Amino acid sequence: MALSLQSIPIGPEPNDPVPVPDPRPRPHPLPDPPPDDDPIKLSHQERRSARIRACRLSAL
Repeated sequence: MALSLQSIPIGPEPNDPVPVPDPRPRPHPLPDPPPDDDPIKLSHQERRSARIRACRLSAL
């Protein structure tokens, strides 16, 4: 039993649709920085820095 070429339906488009690229590239989120071993020390809670004292003295 021979099949003719006309009996096999062939669509003009392929079965797999081609993905359309985004017109605007989306920004990728930055990866999280590695955690520091030392905890963050807030020196301004312990005492005032010399720079703050100097600025206040020069403003007077």
